[in-house]
Amino acid sequence: MAHNLLAHHRVTVWNRSAGPAKALADEGALVATHPQALASGADVVALCLANPAAIEAVSEGPTGFLAGLRPGALVIDFSTVGPEDARRLGEACAARGAQFLACPVTGSKNGAAAGTLVLIAGGTPEAFAAAAPVLENVGAKAIHVGTVEQACVVKLIGNLILAHMLQAWSEGAVLAERAGISFETLSSVVQSAVYASKVWDFKGQALAARDFSTHFSVDLMRKDLSLAVALGQEQGVPLPGTAAIREVYQQARARGLGGADIVGTAAIIDPGLEPLVLAALGR
Repeated sequence: MAHNLLAHHRVTVWNRSAGPAKALADEGALVATHPQALASGADVVALCLANPAAIEAVSEGPTGFLAGLRPGALVIDFSTVGPEDARRLGEACAARGAQFLACPVTGSKNGAAAGTLVLIAGGTPEAFAAAAPVLENVGAKAIHVGTVEQACVVKLIGNLILAHMLQAWSEGAVLAERAGISFETLSSVVQSAVYASKVWDFKGQALAARDFSTHFSVDLMRKDLSLAVALGQEQGVPLPGTAAIREVYQQARARGLGGADIVGTAAIIDPGLEPLVLAALGR
């Protein structure tokens, strides 16, 4: 995403591990010494991190970006977090006179590289409009869904749907294989029917090719499913299917597959796949 922004904007970067920042510096980005220094010279501060703890680590304290945030600046959080986490960060930004847009993304690593992400934006209409010059350079479509909290809810719903779909595909694909039905035959039927999906083109093909390279990890999906289950409890909405599928991700993590791509959860259904998933992790 930062690479795509470099083609259109002056970009300063900071990363918790130095390697990615160094790669962007080679492309012309400036590298800040810490988040506070980055924010002090920025009109827009964008972050995309794995979880609420990581966001707190880069936002709080004397070297956190909040300490350097200028009045009138815009903060765009591309992370996937819970509604309350986003609300708290938005309030902290507002206390410093800055606008805030929660903008979780969907499209995985390939979409980020190609600039074709779908952006789920939440915040004031003014913040959404102010963010347009950034959003149009990292995604193919930005949809304003409502408040900061509502953007997080929509993203969590999207990921729970993805987890359900992938679980169904993994179970069906392994069942077909055991019954002597080829992946090509199964796929031709599925993709010609009402249950056709782009997910099968991406994750289904990856499973068929035994390509377990990580685009979206088990750890991250487990985090998102846990957030969704917690949100369901808050709202009084039972999510039995999501809770059950979260247990699949818990099992995968217990078997050392937390860093694997979510398609690697097929190894819980077919243990014979586990050595291939571990090999993709270099183990």
